[in-house]
Order: sequence, then structure tokens, then C-alpha cells
Amino acid sequence: MMNNRRGKFTQIFSIMPAKKYIVSLTENERASWSELTQKGKAAARKINHARILLKADIGQENGGWNAHQISEALDKRFSHL
Repeated sequence: MMNNRRGKFTQIFSIMPAKKYIVSLTENERASWSELTQKGKAAARKINHARILLKADIGQENGGWNAHQISEALDKRFSHL
């Protein structure tokens, strides 16, 4: 329990929920998103979106990252994922 101005609340982020969306990219999609992130010639928002998709892709060896891992690696808030 923690205190704030409005009263007491319980911290709810101790248990991560299951994946909300399953991302499965084809080889062509993965190649085009990778190319976009490596060139860096697009809007920052689009590059970040590509990085998130590449990390979440279940076609990777480890089966894709969860939202918490992605938010820590890319320094993004969990709500943006």
C-alpha cells in the first residue's frame, strides 16, 4: 500500500498480465521493419513502432518479448505498448 493525495491505493503492477496481442511477422515484414529501423530515415514514432513490433514478434527464437521487457528495453511507458 502506498499513500498519495487522494488516499491509499494498492500497487497493481506486481503481476504482469498475459499478452494482449500476439504479433507474428512474416519474413518480408520482419525484413522491411528491420530495414526501417536501421536506416533511421522515418519519423521517430514510426521507428519506435517498428522496434516494438520486432521485439514482440513470436517468430523469434525466444518467442517474443512481453510488454514489460519491451518497455524497459526501449525506455517507453507500459501504456504506450
